[in-house]
Parts: sequence; C-alpha cells; structure tokens
Amino acid sequence: MRIDLHVHTSISSPCSLIEPEGVIRTATEIGLDGVCITEHDEIKGAEVMSALGRKHGFPVFRGIETYTELGDMLVYGLYQDPPNWKTPFEELLAMCRETGAVIIPAHPCRVTGELERLHGWERAKYMLGNVAAIETHNGGCSPDGNRAALELGRRYGLPGIGGSDAHHLFQLGRCLTVFGEEVTSDEELVRALKAGRYRGVYPDEFHCTRSNPGPLETA
Repeated sequence: MRIDLHVHTSISSPCSLIEPEGVIRTATEIGLDGVCITEHDEIKGAEVMSALGRKHGFPVFRGIETYTELGDMLVYGLYQDPPNWKTPFEELLAMCRETGAVIIPAHPCRVTGELERLHGWERAKYMLGNVAAIETHNGGCSPDGNRAALELGRRYGLPGIGGSDAHHLFQLGRCLTVFGEEVTSDEELVRALKAGRYRGVYPDEFHCTRSNPGPLETA
C-alpha cells in the first residue's frame, strides 16, 4: 500500500497552497493508495480532509507536524493541537505515551549531520531512542540529505518513512511510504508504524506515476 505520509493543505498550514479537493484528485491520478495530512501544529486540516476522504471513498489519514527544540516531529495518533508552539520534546513524548501515538522526526538531515551537530550526541541519542522511525525520504530534501537520514536510521536501528512534505499539488507523491499490509484507518496506521513493516521510497521505485524532479524549499 502506497501512502504519502507528509502533506500540508491550505486549511491549517498558511505556507501551503494546496486546496482540499485537489489532494484526493491528484493522489488518485498519480496512483497513491492514501495520504496523511500533517498540518503545522494544528489538527483541524487533517480532520476536514479525513471527512472529505470518507465522502470520496479515498483513505485520508490524520497526523500533525509539530515543532520541538529537537526539530520538527511528525506525530500519528495524537488528535489534538500541541499545547505550545515549539512544544518541548519531553512534553510531546509524554502526551504520545499517554495516547499511544507515535513520533517520527521529519527531515532529520535536511542539512547533512545537523541533528547530532545542533543538539549534541547525547540529546540526539535520547530523542532517537524514543521514536518509532525517522523520515528517510522527504520531498523537500536533497538526495544527500535523504541518504544521510537513511544512514542515521541504520545506525540507530530505525525504519524509514517517506513523505512529499507537499505544499503545492505538483509536489504530492514526491516521496512515499510502502506498507506491507493494508491500512484502512488511523488506528491501523499507528499499529503499522509501530510494527515497522514499511519503507520510504521515491515514486519511481514503486510504480507510481509521479517522477522525482528534485528538492524544493518548503516551510
């Protein structure tokens, strides 16, 4: 199953120019089996898109991207707004443990080596020891940045997800996640992410019609 796990829309992400109806139409055209809406620090866009997905019979999952002092985190299974802008990682972790949600660092190597260099080895090790996976394929990162994320995942024994980080419709599906099982609900998505039976890919690795034209700057 092919899912783009990192998509922003104009509903709740002011930096995105993607209108709701366009997501499902374009995702279907390029051969995706589902998308996950991960607005910046707000769950509303994911809720609106989830309802729209049910209306059209297309899987739209709910997530959120939140800022922490250890970088941007994709969170799946937490269906509320974070309490603060730049929520402390420990506070986010406590919320996710209470609700059963999973945390996945977004574009951890957008600048190669930034995670351990900016935050120090001990803090990076602590954070990476408390997440389900890392985003190894991000549509807004350079190939070098994604390769560095893959290497980081190998070093810490973490699986990788893929997401376009789309803020424009033509970016949708630039990276995606291939699951080894059917995922039809938010609950199944969280269970699948915890199980680790998936991998991040570029679309041409898995017969998706969208090519990978290279990185673009994203917010």
